[in-house]
Amino acid sequence: MALAALVAPISPPWVKLDAALAAASSTDKLVAVFVPLPATDNPEDEASAEAELALASKAVAARYGEFFWVKVNDAATVKRIDAPASGTNMVFVDPDGVSVGIWPAQSGGEKAMLRTLDDAKKAYVAKPVPWSDGEPDEKGDAVKNRLIVYAFLDDKEASEKTVKALEHPWVARDHGRLVCVRKYVLDCPLAKRFKVTSTPTLIFFDPSMKEGQEIIERKTGAFTPRMIRAPMKKCFDRLKKRALEGK
Repeated sequence: MALAALVAPISPPWVKLDAALAAASSTDKLVAVFVPLPATDNPEDEASAEAELALASKAVAARYGEFFWVKVNDAATVKRIDAPASGTNMVFVDPDGVSVGIWPAQSGGEKAMLRTLDDAKKAYVAKPVPWSDGEPDEKGDAVKNRLIVYAFLDDKEASEKTVKALEHPWVARDHGRLVCVRKYVLDCPLAKRFKVTSTPTLIFFDPSMKEGQEIIERKTGAFTPRMIRAPMKKCFDRLKKRALEGK
């Protein structure tokens, strides 16, 4: 209690979880969720005041702009972000609300909190697009339960931004579930097949769909990570539903 009384009148710019997730979808920032819960079920226990002090320190305050900040202790939200049900923790989530990592904040003070911020950022980094060699067999086992992304690009700024969006940490999290194919010419058979006439164009192709329905999204122009995640989520949600139904 004595520690709590010493907490400075400064704190992270707290926002609601959904607002933070929406904001994070258009940036490369993580959502930092502070979950201050008692370490035990003993009603006399309290959440860590030391963590509150660390968050209010000048060194941590100088880094508020690197994250979107959320403070939660209600059971429903704790469960939603897969946070531990006891103890004080920092949970970092991406724009889908998926945990990137959980760090205990019960003790350690300012130094531990700064180290936690560093570790979280290191866990959320852009990655090169795993471009496929050649064109995939759309009916083969190698693309089963994966989404094919056909990218028609050139060397201009819009295409460069599109590649950056594909490399974004939010997208890169599921690179292993994608088959990415790129083409730099529009007179190739693949471009003619999909009637592509401008760059950049992305074709999101779900080989598990019925013939004629495989293209679940087609977009042209500069892309943001959110524009790429939307068809990815559509495909993955469908695959998950089929798996649960045993199909």
